[in-house]
Amino acid sequence: MDNQQDLRFDTDLLIYVPAYNCSDYIISVLDEIPTDILAISEILIVDNHSTDDTVDKIQRARCENRWDAPVHLIQPPENLGYAGSQKLAYSIALLSTRVKRVIMLHGDGQYPPELLGNFMPFTDSEYGVVYGYRDKSEYPDLEETPTGAYRVIKILSAIESYVTGHPRKEWHSGFVMYSREFLLRVNLDGLTDTYHIDGHLHFVAGELDEHVKAIPIWKRYKGYAPLTRMKRVRYLFDVLKLLVAFRMRRRFNSSYKSELELSRYSIIKIRDGAPRTSDKNA
Repeated sequence: MDNQQDLRFDTDLLIYVPAYNCSDYIISVLDEIPTDILAISEILIVDNHSTDDTVDKIQRARCENRWDAPVHLIQPPENLGYAGSQKLAYSIALLSTRVKRVIMLHGDGQYPPELLGNFMPFTDSEYGVVYGYRDKSEYPDLEETPTGAYRVIKILSAIESYVTGHPRKEWHSGFVMYSREFLLRVNLDGLTDTYHIDGHLHFVAGELDEHVKAIPIWKRYKGYAPLTRMKRVRYLFDVLKLLVAFRMRRRFNSSYKSELELSRYSIIKIRDGAPRTSDKNA
């Protein structure tokens, strides 16, 4: 049975949480969401086939009614990667006409949930994209990105801004809010499958002349394992590859349009207090 008709949301604000092997953090991440924001939102967790007990911990908390907001938990039939998780989540969100804004909050806790309040002044604004950029000058005692990585991110962001002609304070932030109107204009299936999907969405926003707002944030790094050298090199390669593709796309005057095709997924429900059950759909 196709479950695209099963998951609907009844709030204007949806908090989307991509999760993969984050059992040490996921509960505290949801606990740290401010109560006033929980009162006006629903939460969609997309678990990318975690191999730890991420799902079990979420299920136990749901059975205990731990949170004052509806928490929906789904799984695709296979790990879709960071980009695939986003494409699936935004596609599902667009099926509910009530949803007006989607905020992505990572399940590993590196983006502090307390900063969700910084997005609230823009929920009724003209901005289609509101993104956080790490700022050591604004948060000198809280921003934990290592100095070397921080400089590389700023340099890459400057290069991307120059090449595309779309100035951004950061192209590498996963703490972002999108409006429904913007997402409807994006060909989600046409976005990159790499980890730089956040930057690709900035490319699209620039080409669509979307209103974009940057807000300063801080990011947690202490206690988190750094990316391996191979992953850093691969990420840099993906960024440069996307820049080349962007230049070619502009050269041939391609356009963006909405062509949504949902991936299959399972809605993991709570039944009879069981810690974990899965409602499989195809």
